[in-house]
Amino acid sequence: MTTRYGVLLGLILLIGLLATPARAQVNVNIHIGEPPPIIVQSPPTMILMPEPQMYVAVGVPYDIYFVSGRYYYLHGGHWFWGPRYAGPWTYVAVQELPPGLRKFKVKELHHYREREYRVYRAAGPSFGGTYFVAEEREHPGEGHGKGKGHGKGRGNGNEQ
Repeated sequence: MTTRYGVLLGLILLIGLLATPARAQVNVNIHIGEPPPIIVQSPPTMILMPEPQMYVAVGVPYDIYFVSGRYYYLHGGHWFWGPRYAGPWTYVAVQELPPGLRKFKVKELHHYREREYRVYRAAGPSFGGTYFVAEEREHPGEGHGKGKGHGKGRGNGNEQ
């Protein structure tokens, strides 16, 4: 008879387990955190790269780009955006980057940056390309940078 009670108890437990709805949840949170602060002697010069049609900071050891009124910073393989060249920075997924930044590989962006920076350095004060000097304020004047280009509306920082 004890076998009968054991089987019966086993069936009751089995029915109890099967009758309980499964409530499995998976919750994954990844917090990248803010990158270290950008420290430069003076606001960086942002040069328009004609090929990807965006501005890039030159003469600084940071990957900072200016596209559609926002600064984008690549640090440790992660992208961040901010209202100023020094942040504050907010993590942005690659899928949410502007098309220009998504379209090009980082290696290509570096190639375009170095090419334009060589021209800028060689030309000195007579540089005829489009550029502006970034400002620390979020909304300086009309654009997002202080115009330093040579005429034709250059340097307001609103180009893409």
